[in-house]
Amino acid sequence: MNTPLRCALGLLLGLAAPVFAAPPGDRLERPSREAADARQEPLTDVQRIGDRLVMVGANGHILLRHADGKVQQAQVPVDLLLTAVHFVDEHNGWAVGHDGVILHSGDGGQSWIKQLDGVAINALMLKWAEAEVARLEAASDADDEALDNALFALDDARAGAASGPSRPLLDVWFRNAREGWAVGAYGMIVHTADGGQSWEYLSSLDNPERLHLNAVLGLADGSLLVAGEGGRLYRSSDGGRTWQPAQQPTQASLYKLLQLADGRLLALGFGDTLLSSQDQGQNWQSVALPVRAGLYGGEQLADGSLLLAGQGGVLLASRDGRNFTPWQGKGRSALLGVAAIDAGQLALIGSAGLQVMPLAGIGEQRQ
Repeated sequence: MNTPLRCALGLLLGLAAPVFAAPPGDRLERPSREAADARQEPLTDVQRIGDRLVMVGANGHILLRHADGKVQQAQVPVDLLLTAVHFVDEHNGWAVGHDGVILHSGDGGQSWIKQLDGVAINALMLKWAEAEVARLEAASDADDEALDNALFALDDARAGAASGPSRPLLDVWFRNAREGWAVGAYGMIVHTADGGQSWEYLSSLDNPERLHLNAVLGLADGSLLVAGEGGRLYRSSDGGRTWQPAQQPTQASLYKLLQLADGRLLALGFGDTLLSSQDQGQNWQSVALPVRAGLYGGEQLADGSLLLAGQGGVLLASRDGRNFTPWQGKGRSALLGVAAIDAGQLALIGSAGLQVMPLAGIGEQRQ
């Protein structure tokens, strides 16, 4: 488990080796250090909260860009790669990252506390695996394959506990200020029903290959959707207790899930992969794109138009979510997210940090 994670963010940002260079315990206990200009450091996710942006990235950096353009670096108790952020209101938000860390802010992103890490996740997994093996060994009608799988899970949990907190989390989504889910490497899913005061390991998703789960999203009909490595898509209608595999139209890894204002779902992924669903993720169709570039983030603007951010500084713009026009940034660094600052400005984030540009600039290049 100490092998550097070959996930999309590590490859894109070139951070796999540096992130794993320091002992994990140090990263989890050492506060993020103030950067000379954190806007130029790699950023992985962005969300607009009221009149400000909250961004997360390398070295435990969490940045707030206020309406006046000033960028503030938040107080963060860990010094490691953060991969995703999700706020449910203007006060309560969660961020996740490497070493299984989950952070919570109750003041709109100004300060953060650690709620969970890989050490605690290892303990949750070990407790579950021991109980599952004991249950199956005591059952007179236990399935041999199920017992073999449980014994493998127990060995894996013991190895994980021995090697330390090395189970990266890659996405997080909360339904409200109390209930949320985080997903990550090797098929990891954890759930809380009390705002993160306690967490449980969910083992019900059928993923014997332990493929990475890269994205989680709550849907308009109340169900959950998870997407990940190898084009895998899963739906749950009971909060993650049971999962049903959705149609799988691609083998390409999926990195991001979006639900549009009209209810359509989009799944973004490797190469030029863009999938669309009209039935809450049960069936999917491929959407043709004008360029071959991996897609990692996106946002629907107030006017209904859609922007998708991706590999090589590519931004795809669409009025209808079906027909896209490419925009190419001056640099070739990966774009991992996009957010509207106001009606006329965009924030682009990625391996080169934060870029602010006029929305009209995209239209000018398209003409």
